[in-house]
Amino acid sequence: MFGLKKVIFKEEPALSFLLKLLILLCLVKCIFYFYNSNDHSSFGITSFSSVLPILSWSLYYDTVTICILLLPFFIVLFLPPRFSALYKCMAIITSFLLSFMLLLNMIDIFYFPFHRQRADADLLYVLRNPFQNSSIKVWSLIIIMLLAFTIMAHWCWRSLLQVIQKRKSGILFYTSFFICGIMTASLFTGHSSNILPNRPLTHISTNQLPLTQNSFHCFLYSVFRNKEVALPPVNYLTFSQQNAIFSTFKKNQTASKEKKNIVLFIMESVPYDYFDSSSLFKPSLPFFDSLVNVSTLFTQAYSFGYHSNQGITSIFTGIPTLTDIPLYHSGFTHLKKTDLGTALTHKGYQSSFFIGDNYDDFGFAKCCNWVGIQHYYSMQDVPGFQLLKKHTMGLQDKDMLVFMQSKLASQKQPFFSVLYNISTHFPFDIPQAFKKKIKTPHISDAMKAMIYYDDCLQHFFKEAQKQDWYKNSVFIFCSDHWGAPAPALDGDNSMASLRIPIIIFDPQQPQARKINSTVSQLDIMNTVLHYAGTREPFTSFGTALTDTALQEDRVVFSKLNNNLYQATRKKEVLIFSVDEGKAVSCYARNQPKKNLLGTPIAEDLTLHVKAFLQSASMLYRTP
Repeated sequence: MFGLKKVIFKEEPALSFLLKLLILLCLVKCIFYFYNSNDHSSFGITSFSSVLPILSWSLYYDTVTICILLLPFFIVLFLPPRFSALYKCMAIITSFLLSFMLLLNMIDIFYFPFHRQRADADLLYVLRNPFQNSSIKVWSLIIIMLLAFTIMAHWCWRSLLQVIQKRKSGILFYTSFFICGIMTASLFTGHSSNILPNRPLTHISTNQLPLTQNSFHCFLYSVFRNKEVALPPVNYLTFSQQNAIFSTFKKNQTASKEKKNIVLFIMESVPYDYFDSSSLFKPSLPFFDSLVNVSTLFTQAYSFGYHSNQGITSIFTGIPTLTDIPLYHSGFTHLKKTDLGTALTHKGYQSSFFIGDNYDDFGFAKCCNWVGIQHYYSMQDVPGFQLLKKHTMGLQDKDMLVFMQSKLASQKQPFFSVLYNISTHFPFDIPQAFKKKIKTPHISDAMKAMIYYDDCLQHFFKEAQKQDWYKNSVFIFCSDHWGAPAPALDGDNSMASLRIPIIIFDPQQPQARKINSTVSQLDIMNTVLHYAGTREPFTSFGTALTDTALQEDRVVFSKLNNNLYQATRKKEVLIFSVDEGKAVSCYARNQPKKNLLGTPIAEDLTLHVKAFLQSASMLYRTP
C-alpha cells in the first residue's frame, strides 16, 4: 500500500497537469456552446441522449490533442540527465504549443460567429476591419487574450518544470508516457481514425461537429494539408459515365436580345427564412415584401458552402471551392475558368464592385481582379469616409449605397455592378438610432440588421427609379451563405443551414413568380451572361436561372466541410463522404428520419455527386 501511494505521488505532476488541461478545455467548450447558441437546440441538441456522443468525442478529441503535444516532451525526458538543457528547451516549446492550443480554442468562442466553423487556414486570410474600426470591446478582448496567453504559458512552464524535477527514468515514469502514447496510437484504429484528417465523425451531425473539435488540431491540419489531399479522387467513374451525368462546358439555351444593365446584390449572411412567410423567423421587410410581388423568387436555392469566400467564388466563377483556403489565394488559381468581368468587357460592359469595408478585406479585391472586374470600390473610396460613422465591419450599408448610386449615375451603359453589403454580418451593429425605431425590439440582432438593410435598399431603389439606366436593368439578389439555422420543426437543420434567397427583378417584366426547382449560387454567373447576351460557350458548374427548362428533379451540390458534400434534390438529400468514398446519409426531405441508403434513389444521387466531384477535381488538376 505504501509503495502504491509513493507511485501515485511521484506521478502526480504529469498526470494532474494532463487532467487540468483537459478540464480547462472542457470549460472553454462550455463557454463556446453557451456563447454561440441562441437556442440550445441550434447545435442539434434536443435530448440528453444527443449529448452523450458529443461529450464522449469531445473528451477524446481534446485528450488526443493534449497527448500529441505532450508526447515529444515525455520522450525527451527518457534521455540521461546530461541532457537537462534539452529538457528545459523542450519544456519551453511544449509550453508555447499548449498555450497556443488553449488560446486558439478561446479565440474560437468569438471567431466562430464570423466563420461558422472552428479556426482553419482561412484564419490567415480574413478581414482587418474588426481591428481597425471596432469599439473598445474588441480591443479589450485582444488584450484579454494576450494576457491569458501569458498566464497560460507561465502556468504550463511551471507545471512542466515540476514534471522534470520529479521525473523517473524507470518504470514509474511510464504511466504518463503510455497514456500519451496509447491515445496517439488510438487515432489509427476504428472510428477514431475519422478525426485524423480533421474530418467529421459521421455519426455526429455537421452542426454538432464544432462542439467536438479542438481548434488547434483543425487549424494545424488545415495549414499544412497538402493541396492534393484537398481534392476528391478522380477515379469514381469512367470519363464517359462522368460526362453523361455532369459537364462543366456550358452554353446558355437562351440569351437576352438586348444587353441589360446588371446590378447584383450579394447579401451577407441572409437566410431564406427572412423571405418565407411561413417561418417564425421572418422579420417585417417592407421593401423586399413588395419586391417579391413583382419578381421571380427561387424558393429552393442553396449556397455551395458556409463561407463568404466560397460564396463570392461560386457567384463570380460558377466553380466550387474545394480548398481549405479561398480559391483565389490557393495554388489552383490557374484552373480553367470563365473570367466573368473579362467576358463582360468583351460584350462592351463596364464592371464595378462595391463593399463598405477596408480594401481587400477577405481578399475580395484579389478575387475581383482574378475574374477581370474593372473597378473595385471600398470604404476608402467614399468621399469623407473618415467623418462617417463606422461599425465593426466598416461603413454602414446606407452610406455605401449612396456612393454606389452616384457612381452608377455616371457609369457608361451597359454595366455590371455588384454591391456586397456588410451590415447583416455578425456582430450586426447597425446604427443605434435606427435600432430604436424597430417596432419589434425583442427579435434577434441579425433580424434587426436585415430590417436595416431592407430600409437602405428602399431608399436606393427610390432614387434609382429616377435614373435613365433603371428601366433597362435587371436586379439580382443572392446571399453569399448562411450556416446558423434556426431550429427546424421537422429536424431538417442541414437544409436550413444552406437554404438562401435568390431573387431576380426586371422592371420591364414586373410579375410575381415562384420557382420551386432546386437552384444554386453556381447558377448566378450563367444568369449574368444570359442577360449580357452571351451565346459563346463557357466553363461553369451551374445553369442559367432564366432557363425555362429548369428540371424539377435537378440536383445541386454543397460543401458541408472538408469531407462531406451534399446533393440536394427537390424531394431527397444525400450526404457523401470523400474520406470514405460513399454516401453516409440519404433521406426524403419530408421524412428526414427515414434512411434511404441502399435504395435506387441513394444510388442515383451518389452517381450525381461523384460526377460533380470528379469534374471539379479534374478541373483543379488540369494545368
